[in-house]
Amino acid sequence: MKKAAVRMVQELLLDKGFDPGPVDGKLGPVTYGAIEQALEKNPSGLPSGWQAWTSRRKTVAFLQLQCKVRDIEVGKIDGFWGPQTDFASESLAHLLENGELPRSWRDETPLDTNPNSWPRQREEDLIQFFGTTGANQVKLVLPYPHRLSWNLRTSVNSFSCNARVHDSAKRVLHRVLDHYGIERIRELHLDRWGGCLNVRRMRGGSRWSMHSWGIALDYDPERNQLKWGLDRAVFARPEYNAWWRFWEEEGWTSLGRTKNYDWMHIQAAKL
Repeated sequence: MKKAAVRMVQELLLDKGFDPGPVDGKLGPVTYGAIEQALEKNPSGLPSGWQAWTSRRKTVAFLQLQCKVRDIEVGKIDGFWGPQTDFASESLAHLLENGELPRSWRDETPLDTNPNSWPRQREEDLIQFFGTTGANQVKLVLPYPHRLSWNLRTSVNSFSCNARVHDSAKRVLHRVLDHYGIERIRELHLDRWGGCLNVRRMRGGSRWSMHSWGIALDYDPERNQLKWGLDRAVFARPEYNAWWRFWEEEGWTSLGRTKNYDWMHIQAAKL
């Protein structure tokens, strides 16, 4: 189970009057004991023989039941963490945080929010907001290591970005780590680093790239190449839905989500 899902389980147990110990996203004897008590008190929906399951399997079953009672499609209550449970867990987390279920990823369009007041992608606006190209750069210390996409044996723990995007990008990456966990991050290549600051012209164009201000990030470029669309780009798949939501809630723009090309690219500028 993901750390965020374990923390959600602990919070649900507290709401129901059971003591899971610290709400820290870590499974241990106290949390397992609270799970046992909760299931014993209300075993409705559990199959026969569930008492013989491992503590971890009972924990997953508890989460599955919490989804089911809220009419979130979770599949069979079997205590196993699969794609359906993973998706249902994300939906439950969104419901608890926002009071409503997320839109279906198949119908979802990019969020048109801009809480950080990012400027439009016009050179005069960018200079006024971020400064001249290559200026106002600071180090962003990463919440999880990034591996260079062109040399996977090399990891980086920080990168340079414009000072005005620093806090926003750091918030997003912390949410990514909390939501996916480091193992899932590596599995999805959310640690494959393609770069940020790079004072250059746009590929195939004459205007300055958003990378020139250190306000654009590239991830997993090998599997999300510039001209690839929905049919080929990996980041167009549903498992990246939360990744995009975290960026879009901070007002960042995905070229893939808005223009269906360059799915590797995220920028703190509106089109």
